[in-house]
Amino acid sequence: MLPAFGYMPVLGFETFSFSSWQMLLETPALIQMLGLSLWTSVSSTLLSLILAFGVICFAWGTPFWHKVQRWLAPLMAVPHVALAFGVMFVLMPSGLMARLIAVFAGWSFPPDWQTVQDSYGISFILLLVIKETPFLIFMMAAAVVQLPVSDTLRLGSSLGYQSGVIWLKLIWPRLYPMIRLPVYTVLAFSISVVDVALVIGPANPPTFAVQILQWIHDPDLANSLLAASGSVLLLLLVVSVIGVFYLTEWVMNRLLRSWLVNGHRGRFSIFWGSLSRKAWHGLVMLFLAGGSALLVWSFVWRWRFPSLWPDWSLRSWERAWDGMSEPIVNSLLIGVTATLAANTISVILLELNDFQQQSKSAGKWLSLLTRGAMYIPLLLPQMTFLFGVQLLLLQWGAEGHWLTVTGLHLLFVLPYCFLSLSGPWQHYDQRHSLQGLLLSRSRLKTFLQVKLGVLWRPVMASLALGFAVSIAQYLPTLFASAGRVETVTTEAVGLVSGGNRRLIGVYGLAQMLLPFIAYVMAFFLSYWTVRNGCFARRLNS
Repeated sequence: MLPAFGYMPVLGFETFSFSSWQMLLETPALIQMLGLSLWTSVSSTLLSLILAFGVICFAWGTPFWHKVQRWLAPLMAVPHVALAFGVMFVLMPSGLMARLIAVFAGWSFPPDWQTVQDSYGISFILLLVIKETPFLIFMMAAAVVQLPVSDTLRLGSSLGYQSGVIWLKLIWPRLYPMIRLPVYTVLAFSISVVDVALVIGPANPPTFAVQILQWIHDPDLANSLLAASGSVLLLLLVVSVIGVFYLTEWVMNRLLRSWLVNGHRGRFSIFWGSLSRKAWHGLVMLFLAGGSALLVWSFVWRWRFPSLWPDWSLRSWERAWDGMSEPIVNSLLIGVTATLAANTISVILLELNDFQQQSKSAGKWLSLLTRGAMYIPLLLPQMTFLFGVQLLLLQWGAEGHWLTVTGLHLLFVLPYCFLSLSGPWQHYDQRHSLQGLLLSRSRLKTFLQVKLGVLWRPVMASLALGFAVSIAQYLPTLFASAGRVETVTTEAVGLVSGGNRRLIGVYGLAQMLLPFIAYVMAFFLSYWTVRNGCFARRLNS
């Protein structure tokens, strides 16, 4: 906060002033940048929420729901930047979609369309919806199991209500308070995200978070104060939008009470169900097309428009391999260390919460406090938080070391690991541990051999999720490393300005493969173990 008011002794600014705020308010296109950030964040959050709820409504308890669940892990595992590159290769004027249209339209040149980095942020919103919808479905699914959904659906059907209306009138009012914080997390992320906006977001003017990053990188030290003021303004923007969301929820809750009890059984459930299914299928198809585009471009030597078949070559991989080995090693080292530390801390905190349940009131408050604290790094704009952290690292001389980068990654990996494990820990049947204590008389043996065995699969899933989150971190790596610790993500984003699609394909594919390999290993270890020198299935698999 102090640098926002002119006080930054590390750079020689030792007097308080409001000059940086005056410069900020006089910035050209400030209103447009703030409006663009609001438009893209609110639109993507609402669209993701509607689509996620639609999928839950019409897929829950059906074979389609099992298909949705199988796609959640891949969609959540892919880093934002890799997916942004893939979607860019599909939607750009010379991308896969335009090439397919050119076959029937007879185009000889790419169309004069601004389908990526458009001034309205449509492609940016689309990318955010692809990434945010699976997360909201995952959080809704974790909350829905705590509600009597089957009984509610049976009761509503007996009264003549259509399935979609039952979900909307009877289940949604109880479901939304349980996912309010995840929705606010998505909203805060959409406002403050930088790496995705650099790849596929508007460029002139950019979103406000991207403009702050440009001020930070400006060689003029006075712009560091401007960036500090901008990061505080970004924080105020996030707080204000979340406040407006909460106020809107309260107003809608008051206004729609009469609608909830008006007795209308619903007429368009079939239409909305079909629309939700098609939207989900479209989202998955675009995800697959993006991954395929990354794979193709990484092996392309020449690809003239409107040809559907490129000239293949391994030159891009040969050219990139020498420079890519160090970022991959750094990504693996930081990701594995941060993930193991985050899961260890999460398990300790969850065990402490279980132990405190003996004193019901204290245990309940400790659980709520811990869960609320986990959302703080997710709700705060990374730009605001990390700018202050960077100043502290400069003063302490701690920047540029992989341990510093790992520590910052841990701050953002820990909440995801804790939240993914909290559900299985809450639903664990304590009678298993009681039986283990009777047989072994050791809490440690009971935990390692009984409880951890029962919860082994959620732990493996949490490890894979944490590693994927670490791989995707861009700003924490950028601010803590001072350019001396390169990862696959920072190198991939750095290629945007160069525009070399082949190298972008190579780095984007490498960034996509790392979490995929982690999920494959987690899946294998969830079902198999090593006994007597050979593989054997786990008893709880």
